[in-house]
Amino acid sequence: MMRDEDTPSNLLVRLRSETRSEHDAVEAALDLGGLTRERYDHFLKRFFGFYRPIEDAIGSVGGWADRGLDLERRRKAPLLEADLRALGVDAPDRLPVCPDPPRLDTPAACFGCLYVLEGATLGGQVISRHISGTLGIGSETGGRFFHGYGERTGEMWRSFGTALVAFAATREIEDRVVAAARETFRALRSWCQRSPAV
Repeated sequence: MMRDEDTPSNLLVRLRSETRSEHDAVEAALDLGGLTRERYDHFLKRFFGFYRPIEDAIGSVGGWADRGLDLERRRKAPLLEADLRALGVDAPDRLPVCPDPPRLDTPAACFGCLYVLEGATLGGQVISRHISGTLGIGSETGGRFFHGYGERTGEMWRSFGTALVAFAATREIEDRVVAAARETFRALRSWCQRSPAV
């Protein structure tokens, strides 16, 4: 049962506050504002190598419909694969995957990770417009990942927040969610900073 002092925004505010340093470190590592086509291709490959095993791990935990989430509608790896193919990568499934992903063996850990992935979809709306204007890449020509849910992005974020808060009914669960979100940010930064050859 949710504590009286908690509202959906309170948990999300806590997550935003307590993961700020990790979030900022990822943004600095990616520097998506200064994208070239080469860097864009590199980061799409990195994101695919991160999202694919993570989404599979989250799916294997199971029970998501009972927690209010349709994971199939939220998967980003298929969007990344489509983008890579549109940009000339013939075998995305042969690309390297992150060797040190966050540990995703409990629903709380998965919710923390999903906070990062779903939050990235919000930021992706800005990046989508940027790559369209600077690189000429639209949602059908290699930009589906950043386009995300398109006009439904706000709705999808709110429904995620509702499911998250309903799940995190105690401070202990919240703590585990926050820890997993921080771990996810750290893993993503480390993976994206690796050499393209790795």
